[in-house]
Amino acid sequence: MIDTHAHLSRLDIYGHVDELIGEARSEGLLGIINVTMSLEETANALNLVNRYRGFVYTALGYDYCGFDVREIREIMRVINENKELIVGIGEVGLDYSRVRDPMLREISRHIFTKWILLARDLDLPLIIHSRNAEDDVIELLSRYGPVRCVMHAFSGNKRQVMRLLELGCYFSIPPTITRSRQKRDLATMIPLNRLLLESDTPELGPSPSEPSRPAHIKLVLVELSRILNRDFRDLGSMVTENALSLFQLR
Repeated sequence: MIDTHAHLSRLDIYGHVDELIGEARSEGLLGIINVTMSLEETANALNLVNRYRGFVYTALGYDYCGFDVREIREIMRVINENKELIVGIGEVGLDYSRVRDPMLREISRHIFTKWILLARDLDLPLIIHSRNAEDDVIELLSRYGPVRCVMHAFSGNKRQVMRLLELGCYFSIPPTITRSRQKRDLATMIPLNRLLLESDTPELGPSPSEPSRPAHIKLVLVELSRILNRDFRDLGSMVTENALSLFQLR
Protein backbone atom coordinates (compact mmCIF):
# COMPACT_ATOMS: atom_id res chain seq x y z
CA MET A 1 0.00 0.00 0.00
CA ILE A 2 1.12 3.55 -0.76
CA ASP A 3 -0.37 6.61 0.93
CA THR A 4 -0.56 9.09 -1.95
CA HIS A 5 -1.52 12.15 0.12
CA ALA A 6 -0.32 13.05 3.63
CA HIS A 7 0.64 16.39 5.18
CA LEU A 8 3.72 15.22 7.09
CA SER A 9 5.66 18.49 6.82
CA ARG A 10 2.86 20.58 8.29
CA LEU A 11 4.20 22.34 11.36
CA ASP A 12 1.70 20.73 13.75
CA ILE A 13 2.58 17.25 12.43
CA TYR A 14 6.31 17.44 11.81
CA GLY A 15 7.18 17.15 15.51
CA HIS A 16 5.95 13.55 15.68
CA VAL A 17 6.49 12.52 12.08
CA ASP A 18 8.98 9.77 12.99
CA GLU A 19 6.27 8.03 15.01
CA LEU A 20 3.80 8.22 12.13
CA ILE A 21 6.33 6.88 9.64
CA GLY A 22 7.35 4.07 11.99
CA GLU A 23 3.72 3.03 12.42
CA ALA A 24 3.17 3.15 8.66
CA ARG A 25 6.13 0.84 8.06
CA SER A 26 4.97 -1.59 10.74
CA GLU A 27 1.53 -1.73 9.06
CA GLY A 28 3.12 -2.73 5.76
CA LEU A 29 3.04 0.51 3.79
CA LEU A 30 5.52 0.69 0.94
CA GLY A 31 5.65 4.49 0.83
CA ILE A 32 4.08 7.84 1.59
CA ILE A 33 3.72 10.82 -0.71
CA ASN A 34 3.93 13.96 1.40
CA VAL A 35 2.18 17.06 0.05
CA THR A 36 2.74 20.69 1.00
CA MET A 37 0.70 23.88 0.87
CA SER A 38 3.16 26.63 1.84
CA LEU A 39 6.73 27.74 1.40
CA GLU A 40 7.54 27.16 5.06
CA GLU A 41 6.73 23.46 4.65
CA THR A 42 9.11 22.89 1.74
CA ALA A 43 12.33 22.59 3.76
CA ASN A 44 10.71 20.00 6.03
CA ALA A 45 9.40 18.15 2.99
CA LEU A 46 12.78 17.92 1.28
CA ASN A 47 14.38 16.92 4.58
CA LEU A 48 11.94 14.03 4.92
CA VAL A 49 12.78 12.83 1.40
CA ASN A 50 16.46 12.73 2.32
CA ARG A 51 15.91 11.14 5.75
CA TYR A 52 13.51 8.48 4.51
CA ARG A 53 14.77 8.01 0.97
CA GLY A 54 12.79 5.39 -0.90
CA PHE A 55 9.89 5.53 1.56
CA VAL A 56 8.81 9.18 1.85
CA TYR A 57 8.38 11.10 -1.40
CA THR A 58 7.14 14.64 -1.81
CA ALA A 59 4.97 16.89 -3.92
CA LEU A 60 5.21 20.64 -3.44
CA GLY A 61 2.20 22.91 -3.72
CA TYR A 62 0.41 25.98 -2.42
CA ASP A 63 -2.73 26.78 -0.44
CA TYR A 64 -5.76 26.81 -2.75
CA CYS A 65 -7.06 29.80 -0.75
CA GLY A 66 -3.78 31.74 -0.94
CA PHE A 67 -2.91 34.75 -3.07
CA ASP A 68 0.75 35.56 -2.27
CA VAL A 69 2.36 35.82 -5.69
CA ARG A 70 5.87 36.10 -4.26
CA GLU A 71 5.42 32.89 -2.27
CA ILE A 72 4.06 31.10 -5.33
CA ARG A 73 7.06 32.17 -7.40
CA GLU A 74 9.45 31.01 -4.70
CA ILE A 75 7.78 27.60 -4.41
CA MET A 76 7.96 27.22 -8.19
CA ARG A 77 11.66 28.12 -8.04
CA VAL A 78 12.25 25.45 -5.40
CA ILE A 79 10.39 22.91 -7.53
CA ASN A 80 12.47 23.67 -10.60
CA GLU A 81 15.71 23.51 -8.61
CA ASN A 82 14.82 20.21 -6.92
CA LYS A 83 13.07 18.33 -9.70
CA GLU A 84 14.98 15.13 -8.96
CA LEU A 85 13.52 15.01 -5.43
CA ILE A 86 9.89 15.81 -6.33
CA VAL A 87 7.28 13.35 -7.61
CA GLY A 88 4.33 15.71 -8.02
CA ILE A 89 2.87 19.22 -7.86
CA GLY A 90 0.37 19.73 -5.05
CA GLU A 91 -1.69 20.11 -3.22
CA VAL A 92 -3.19 22.92 -5.31
CA GLY A 93 -6.64 23.72 -6.66
CA LEU A 94 -9.83 25.72 -6.24
CA ASP A 95 -12.12 26.04 -3.23
CA TYR A 96 -15.26 28.09 -3.79
CA SER A 97 -16.71 27.14 -0.41
CA ARG A 98 -14.06 29.37 1.15
CA VAL A 99 -13.20 31.77 -1.69
CA ARG A 100 -16.55 33.45 -2.39
CA ASP A 101 -15.64 36.81 -3.90
CA PRO A 102 -15.91 36.67 -7.74
CA MET A 103 -12.69 38.64 -8.24
CA LEU A 104 -10.74 36.40 -5.86
CA ARG A 105 -12.14 33.36 -7.61
CA GLU A 106 -10.81 34.71 -10.89
CA ILE A 107 -7.38 35.16 -9.29
CA SER A 108 -7.61 31.59 -7.95
CA ARG A 109 -8.28 30.30 -11.46
CA HIS A 110 -5.28 32.21 -12.78
CA ILE A 111 -3.04 30.74 -10.07
CA PHE A 112 -4.37 27.23 -10.66
CA THR A 113 -3.66 27.60 -14.36
CA LYS A 114 -0.02 28.36 -13.52
CA TRP A 115 0.20 25.10 -11.57
CA ILE A 116 -1.34 23.14 -14.43
CA LEU A 117 1.19 24.57 -16.86
CA LEU A 118 4.09 23.83 -14.50
CA ALA A 119 2.98 20.23 -14.00
CA ARG A 120 2.59 19.81 -17.76
CA ASP A 121 5.98 21.34 -18.51
CA LEU A 122 7.77 19.19 -15.90
CA ASP A 123 5.67 16.09 -16.69
CA LEU A 124 4.70 15.68 -13.03
CA PRO A 125 1.32 14.60 -11.63
CA LEU A 126 -0.89 17.42 -10.37
CA ILE A 127 -2.62 16.75 -7.03
CA ILE A 128 -5.87 18.70 -7.03
CA HIS A 129 -8.19 19.97 -4.32
CA SER A 130 -11.62 20.96 -5.61
CA ARG A 131 -14.55 22.13 -3.50
CA ASN A 132 -17.67 23.51 -5.22
CA ALA A 133 -15.42 24.36 -8.17
CA GLU A 134 -15.41 21.12 -10.14
CA ASP A 135 -16.66 22.53 -13.44
CA ASP A 136 -13.98 25.21 -13.45
CA VAL A 137 -11.31 22.60 -12.63
CA ILE A 138 -12.53 20.51 -15.57
CA GLU A 139 -12.58 23.52 -17.90
CA LEU A 140 -9.04 24.56 -16.99
CA LEU A 141 -7.64 21.03 -17.25
CA SER A 142 -9.33 20.68 -20.64
CA ARG A 143 -7.92 23.98 -21.86
CA TYR A 144 -4.36 23.77 -20.53
CA GLY A 145 -3.70 20.02 -20.32
CA PRO A 146 -3.06 17.27 -20.94
CA VAL A 147 -1.57 16.71 -17.53
CA ARG A 148 -1.42 13.69 -15.25
CA CYS A 149 -3.64 14.46 -12.28
CA VAL A 150 -5.15 13.18 -9.06
CA MET A 151 -8.45 14.37 -7.66
CA HIS A 152 -7.92 14.33 -3.90
CA ALA A 153 -10.94 13.40 -1.73
CA PHE A 154 -13.26 14.36 -4.58
CA SER A 155 -16.80 15.47 -3.69
CA GLY A 156 -18.30 16.22 -7.11
CA ASN A 157 -21.08 14.45 -9.01
CA LYS A 158 -21.08 11.51 -11.41
CA ARG A 159 -21.06 13.67 -14.55
CA GLN A 160 -17.95 15.45 -13.31
CA VAL A 161 -16.30 12.16 -12.37
CA MET A 162 -16.87 10.81 -15.87
CA ARG A 163 -15.43 13.92 -17.49
CA LEU A 164 -12.36 13.87 -15.25
CA LEU A 165 -11.80 10.21 -16.09
CA GLU A 166 -11.88 11.20 -19.76
CA LEU A 167 -9.16 13.73 -18.98
CA GLY A 168 -7.02 10.96 -17.50
CA CYS A 169 -7.47 11.75 -13.81
CA TYR A 170 -6.97 9.37 -10.93
CA PHE A 171 -9.02 9.56 -7.71
CA SER A 172 -7.58 9.09 -4.22
CA ILE A 173 -9.92 7.78 -1.52
CA PRO A 174 -9.49 8.95 2.12
CA PRO A 175 -10.37 7.26 5.44
CA THR A 176 -13.73 9.04 5.52
CA ILE A 177 -14.96 6.27 3.22
CA THR A 178 -15.69 4.38 6.46
CA ARG A 179 -18.35 6.98 7.36
CA SER A 180 -19.24 8.78 4.11
CA ARG A 181 -21.84 7.48 1.66
CA GLN A 182 -20.56 9.97 -0.93
CA LYS A 183 -17.05 8.47 -0.79
CA ARG A 184 -18.46 4.93 -0.96
CA ASP A 185 -20.54 5.88 -3.99
CA LEU A 186 -17.52 7.58 -5.56
CA ALA A 187 -15.47 4.41 -5.21
CA THR A 188 -17.98 2.46 -7.30
CA MET A 189 -17.66 4.95 -10.18
CA ILE A 190 -13.88 4.73 -10.54
CA PRO A 191 -12.20 2.06 -12.71
CA LEU A 192 -9.77 -0.03 -10.67
CA ASN A 193 -6.83 1.29 -12.70
CA ARG A 194 -7.62 4.87 -11.57
CA LEU A 195 -8.02 4.25 -7.83
CA LEU A 196 -5.51 5.43 -5.22
CA LEU A 197 -5.39 5.40 -1.42
CA GLU A 198 -4.78 8.48 0.72
CA SER A 199 -4.79 9.36 4.41
CA ASP A 200 -4.79 13.18 4.12
CA THR A 201 -2.96 13.11 7.47
CA PRO A 202 -4.09 14.68 9.80
CA GLU A 203 -7.45 15.49 8.15
CA LEU A 204 -10.31 13.22 7.03
CA GLY A 205 -9.84 10.57 9.73
CA PRO A 206 -12.01 7.45 10.01
CA SER A 207 -14.06 9.18 12.72
CA PRO A 208 -14.68 12.92 13.28
CA SER A 209 -12.74 12.83 16.55
CA GLU A 210 -9.73 10.86 15.27
CA PRO A 211 -6.93 12.55 13.30
CA SER A 212 -5.91 10.62 10.22
CA ARG A 213 -2.58 8.81 10.05
CA PRO A 214 -0.83 7.18 7.07
CA ALA A 215 -1.54 3.75 8.57
CA HIS A 216 -5.26 4.45 8.11
CA ILE A 217 -5.03 3.69 4.39
CA LYS A 218 -5.27 0.05 5.45
CA LEU A 219 -8.82 0.85 6.64
CA VAL A 220 -9.52 2.46 3.26
CA LEU A 221 -8.36 -0.66 1.45
CA VAL A 222 -10.48 -2.91 3.68
CA GLU A 223 -13.58 -0.80 2.98
CA LEU A 224 -12.86 -0.67 -0.75
CA SER A 225 -12.47 -4.44 -0.81
CA ARG A 226 -15.86 -4.82 0.83
CA ILE A 227 -17.65 -2.30 -1.39
CA LEU A 228 -16.14 -3.56 -4.64
CA ASN A 229 -16.25 -7.23 -3.64
CA ARG A 230 -12.57 -7.68 -4.41
CA ASP A 231 -9.91 -9.68 -2.61
CA PHE A 232 -8.01 -7.44 -0.19
CA ARG A 233 -4.55 -8.47 -1.41
CA ASP A 234 -5.43 -8.35 -5.09
CA LEU A 235 -6.97 -4.90 -4.76
CA GLY A 236 -3.98 -3.73 -2.72
CA SER A 237 -1.65 -4.85 -5.50
CA MET A 238 -3.74 -3.00 -8.10
CA VAL A 239 -3.89 0.32 -6.29
CA THR A 240 -0.20 0.09 -5.39
CA GLU A 241 0.63 -0.47 -9.05
CA ASN A 242 -1.48 2.59 -9.92
CA ALA A 243 0.54 4.76 -7.52
CA LEU A 244 3.89 3.39 -8.69
CA SER A 245 2.96 4.06 -12.31
CA LEU A 246 1.40 7.51 -11.89
CA PHE A 247 4.15 8.93 -9.69
CA GLN A 248 6.93 6.98 -11.48
CA LEU A 249 8.32 5.61 -8.21
CA ARG A 250 10.11 2.59 -9.72
